[in-house]
Amino acid sequence: MHKPASHRVSWSEYWGRYQIKTIQGRITRWRGIILDTWEWFVWLQEIPSFHFQAKDNGHFTARKETRKRGGAYWIAYRHSGGQLLKKYIGPQAQVTIARLEEIAGELERKARPEA
Repeated sequence: MHKPASHRVSWSEYWGRYQIKTIQGRITRWRGIILDTWEWFVWLQEIPSFHFQAKDNGHFTARKETRKRGGAYWIAYRHSGGQLLKKYIGPQAQVTIARLEEIAGELERKARPEA
């Protein structure tokens, strides 16, 4: 079983943009990285996973996985009703805010089909 992601990406109403929060024990650090910049993609290389909370709706944990065909890919995971939902995000270059929001929305619809 995976441990909870120690990195969180969530919308900040106060700042009007997504922020990255790193949790190390009792210490929380806000990273000054803006998504979809070169700093964002460098940061993605350094971490194995993060939790994403979309601005409008939806959330998931993104994990970096290595495939037999080579290269690292990001996969979104979310538990719902005792079931694990999984969605391919793509290679690092495709991990953009637009893609993360799209995946969060899709997983939210699967998790709450009655909505």
